[in-house]
Amino acid sequence: MIGTDEIKEMQDIIASMEKELAEKKRVLREAKYAGLRTAMQARKEADEAVKQELKDLGLTPTTFGMPFDLSWKF
Repeated sequence: MIGTDEIKEMQDIIASMEKELAEKKRVLREAKYAGLRTAMQARKEADEAVKQELKDLGLTPTTFGMPFDLSWKF
């Protein structure tokens, strides 16, 4: 029969394996989405650059991101 010491040892091994598995899953998830994270950061920086350029040109961006120009006459 399996003794209580052996059961305790097996539980410790299982707990350490579960921790290792969780860590490896976290690393995998980070690696999987690293490209997307980089692209989203680049897009955010580009959006900020466009906003700053519009501001420097004296144009007011709308909620759609395009400048609202009052010089248009209908």
